[in-house]
Amino acid sequence: MKQLTVIVPNEIGIAARLTTCLAERGVNIEEIDIEGAESQGIVTLSVDRYDEALRALVDEGFRAITQDTLLVRLDDKPGALAAVAIRLRDAGLDLRSMHILRRDGGQTYASLVASDNTKAAEILRDVIVGEGRGA
Repeated sequence: MKQLTVIVPNEIGIAARLTTCLAERGVNIEEIDIEGAESQGIVTLSVDRYDEALRALVDEGFRAITQDTLLVRLDDKPGALAAVAIRLRDAGLDLRSMHILRRDGGQTYASLVASDNTKAAEILRDVIVGEGRGA
């Protein structure tokens, strides 16, 4: 799965502008996380039409950063995310981001980005259900 991170000014209406930009190009947002700071915000997205979303954002003047992500399926119980983080730490990998995507039927699905996704996929092969390639 590929993830887009967009650096935006922290101003009124920026979420409306960004989501409208994607909607007008027929891009469906599958997940979104918006974090604001004093002068900037960070929007993290997963979409159904990645290439079109990237073009739309750039055309609208947004600064988009692409990242490949790993998709993991874990038991939905305390400590499951910690176990993943510990396995990566013990392998000398940095966990750069992790987002819970869905909790369903006793399972948690999460996307993550590590400092070396190829190595992380090997280490987590028992819980990996998908990964994105290229950018």
